Amino acid sequence: MTRTKPFFLIGLLFAAVSVAADRGNRLTHLDDPANPYWVGRDTPRLVTGQWIGDEGVEAVVVLAIDDMADTERYERYLRPILDRLKQIDGRAPVSIMTKSIDATTPHLQTWIAEGLSIEPHTDRHPCPCLQGGSLADAKATYDRCIDALAEIPNMQPVAFRMPCCDSMNSVSPRFFREVFNGTTPANRFLTMDSSVFMLYTPADPALPRAAVRDDAGRERFRKYLPTDRLMVNYVEDYPYPFVIGRLCWEIPCLVPSDWVAQHYHGKCNPETVADVKAAIDATVIKQGTVALCFHPHGWIDAQQVVEWVDYAATRYGSKIKFLTFPEIQTRLNKNLLGGHPLRAADGRDNGVRVLDVNNDGYMDVVIGNGSDRSTRIWQPEARRWATTTLPVALVDRGEPSGCADAGVRFGVLQRTGRASLLVRSDQAAGLWHFDGQAWVEQTDGLKGLEADGLVQTCQGHHDTGFRLRDLNGDGICEAILAGPNGNAVFAYTDEAWRRLPFALPDGMLVVDDRGRDAGLRFVDLDQDGLSDVVFSNAHRYAAYLFHSLDQGFSRKLFDAPRRGEPQELPMIVRADGTDNGAWFSYEQMWVQNEDTGGRLPDHVDRRHLRRDLLNAAERP
Repeated sequence: MTRTKPFFLIGLLFAAVSVAADRGNRLTHLDDPANPYWVGRDTPRLVTGQWIGDEGVEAVVVLAIDDMADTERYERYLRPILDRLKQIDGRAPVSIMTKSIDATTPHLQTWIAEGLSIEPHTDRHPCPCLQGGSLADAKATYDRCIDALAEIPNMQPVAFRMPCCDSMNSVSPRFFREVFNGTTPANRFLTMDSSVFMLYTPADPALPRAAVRDDAGRERFRKYLPTDRLMVNYVEDYPYPFVIGRLCWEIPCLVPSDWVAQHYHGKCNPETVADVKAAIDATVIKQGTVALCFHPHGWIDAQQVVEWVDYAATRYGSKIKFLTFPEIQTRLNKNLLGGHPLRAADGRDNGVRVLDVNNDGYMDVVIGNGSDRSTRIWQPEARRWATTTLPVALVDRGEPSGCADAGVRFGVLQRTGRASLLVRSDQAAGLWHFDGQAWVEQTDGLKGLEADGLVQTCQGHHDTGFRLRDLNGDGICEAILAGPNGNAVFAYTDEAWRRLPFALPDGMLVVDDRGRDAGLRFVDLDQDGLSDVVFSNAHRYAAYLFHSLDQGFSRKLFDAPRRGEPQELPMIVRADGTDNGAWFSYEQMWVQNEDTGGRLPDHVDRRHLRRDLLNAAERP
């Protein structure tokens, strides 16, 4: 019987399943609606050499100061920092996160000429931005700031920072999907964010003990997470640019900011200076890119910031470079993306995806739009890009309202772990595998993908709810159709598709009849390494555990066909089809939106997966 198995064998089996499942699902982030926390220490890297364009540069730091409204105060505080930066290479690359300001305000043009950038921080600085039950108010303060700063001559803002993101849970998937991914009344938009914090930990095998532990052996950086409040706005051990919701570059901020540092051990503490130096060391080791979040409010002295600059310049020389957010954006577009930004000229999806195509641990790039269809593979030993073609377009510019997703789905269908892509739409159909050098089409690669007719990945410019995901943890994706055209699951074996004897639980769809997110998420609820399902919209909430490819999602945890219970599961999507701000991390479900902000403790609603969800299923 199972109970008689040695515990260590059970542990080894679980570990093997977990590793295989992670490998099989390593491309599912491409279909993630807008989760700002999807990366971690095992996510393929995007090292500085892949996009910087300068030989020998191994790390990048952005000095990004917050909250500007009074330029005189910022001139006094920043001047010693700017002068020291100019001694390095004649520039003063600092990004000032700014509230709305008059375009003729003194110092702006002098700063811009020196190399600074002026970036949006909302015009009212609400903490949190999503609060008071009004998404419209949050969007308005965001939009007004962008449109005002865009009027400054010689300056085009590109990057946003959420107010109070270092001190509270003010960041949300709802913000990215419903605010950032849109445009302002003047049809302007941003392309970058720097609101998610990044925590170095001893769990990263690449980092030496001195970088992540203090002299007493304690974690060097975790102490800066607030202890008097819940703080979940961070990722661990991923100091690289990453993409949120297809349209936004995230440049993570280092833990600590000066706010959390003074909150922990007082203002201008020398220990803060020493810890940031250790974080700079770690960033160089990881060949990463990070931002430093600081303020002119007396929490860190300007001379201490100069000390960080001195340390980086004298210890690492040309291996480390200070840049502004627009400079990073320019280099990402040119050197990484081959001249194709994430967002098209109208702000829509430009058909650019960042993923590890050949499964070597480094991010690659695929481009499929009206002007280019290419695949860019990073060659780490040669430190250069190799380019081949992409067989299909990723966006359809023929859609009346602009660029629409063309229905191409990436997954893992090869034992090598290399990427495969599949599409069946009104414009294209086929299955291609990357063989290490190029995409190779499989003859009859769609054979067997039939439910109530041919399974399509896109129909009439609408998402059909087709996804590639490894359900049983063997490292190979299954094909899932869960939308208005059918509900079925298919296994890929011997280069053919076979329909399995189960589907997703009745009514639990990936998309609704308009191709919108229906509120389904794949989550490992019981920590067995396999993907379970959680579904929650304005009418229903449910959760089912996955058992096997024979029995599917056979164990119902709960399934409530109506709302109104005191401990009901929060919505993942709202009745109007918009994102409600939910994500899953640290074994919990989190929700941050205008209804949780300012109303609930720590501005988030949450459910612990084991304690709240699994235990709730055991109640009569």
